[in-house]
Amino acid sequence: MLFLTAGIAATKRIPFDFPEGESEIIGYFVEYSGMKFGMFAMADFLETVVIAGMATSLFLGGWQVPYLGPSGFGFPWGATIALPHPAVVGLQMMAFTLKVVLMLWFLMLVRWTLPRFRYDQAMRLGWFGLFPLSILNIVVTGAILLARRS
Repeated sequence: MLFLTAGIAATKRIPFDFPEGESEIIGYFVEYSGMKFGMFAMADFLETVVIAGMATSLFLGGWQVPYLGPSGFGFPWGATIALPHPAVVGLQMMAFTLKVVLMLWFLMLVRWTLPRFRYDQAMRLGWFGLFPLSILNIVVTGAILLARRS
């Protein structure tokens, strides 16, 4: 949740769209039209796709499919389904693409449901919410690693 919140804030999309506020005003893109505006819009959307891809790779298992190995499916009860290597790669690519699309849908759902934050609300969320939770996450992870070592 920390990563997604920071990722949404980094993409400058609703609810963190302070620079443009596109739902109320025209924004700073008023000088651009045609291909220049298209390039700015594409860059904004690509930021969202990159955040979805990073979240998929880091937290959703990336291209991994349950029970799928390099030679095909190997189930815990002993059954196997042999697949050629291109089929395994295709399944892994489809799994990654599906996970990215689902993450994009979730990011769009957040954008559609949350209202825009004011500056003071965003700063309070960052400094009193996200920052302490991220420090706590680092400390707890370090304590778990230290406890596992001994």
